[in-house]
Amino acid sequence: MPSVVFDVVGTCFSYDNGAEAVQARLGDKLKKYGIPSKLLFYAWVCGTERDYSYLSQIKQYKPFFEILSNTLKRVLFQAGIPAEDLEGDNFFTKEDVEYIRSEYLKLKARPGLKEMMKTLRDGGFEVWCCSDANIERVKGYFDHAGVEMPLDHILSADSVNAGKPEPAVYKYAREKAGSDQQGEVSVFAASHAWDCAAAKSAGFLTAYTTTYELDECVEIFGKSDLVAPDLISLGKGIVEKWGKK
Repeated sequence: MPSVVFDVVGTCFSYDNGAEAVQARLGDKLKKYGIPSKLLFYAWVCGTERDYSYLSQIKQYKPFFEILSNTLKRVLFQAGIPAEDLEGDNFFTKEDVEYIRSEYLKLKARPGLKEMMKTLRDGGFEVWCCSDANIERVKGYFDHAGVEMPLDHILSADSVNAGKPEPAVYKYAREKAGSDQQGEVSVFAASHAWDCAAAKSAGFLTAYTTTYELDECVEIFGKSDLVAPDLISLGKGIVEKWGKK
């Protein structure tokens, strides 16, 4: 059976709640420095993704949210807020960080998620997902969205003590999804171009949606095998291109 392995956060679910939480807790303070809360939030997330990946590469793996919870001060400083304004609890508190983190974890399903999953399953695909988040958390995301995702089809990078985009994660995904069989179609779908590039290096076909990054940056990440603007068209495209005729 052909399979599709999905990235979860950013692809199936958006980060919007986290950005809104930053606005609720820190928006007025950020405004004084001319810093948009959404831009600050994404700088924080992207910095966390970088540190998560770098620590994994040097074999000092730390869970994503442990890093996120401990790096806000440096992001605020790099955004232009003077060090003296960040002393103690002057700018933010532990409670602020915990609130933002807890709201971030209430991920919103991207439009068309349920319809896309039905299209793929009706088209004969076995659907998996592979995330840096732990299995229970990912299961909660899908359950809350009313989207079926069997527990044994949720693959976490924690299981191999590595983080994307390390090759070990994609090798693990290929093995678990049964996609190392010769001639079997196996697609990796994501809204992160770097994720697709890493998956392609591991032997996956790749399907990229521009819903998060807009620009696929072919000059940097190479061309994915399928590109679509949203989840519904992504699902239809995968079935049309690789479904069993």
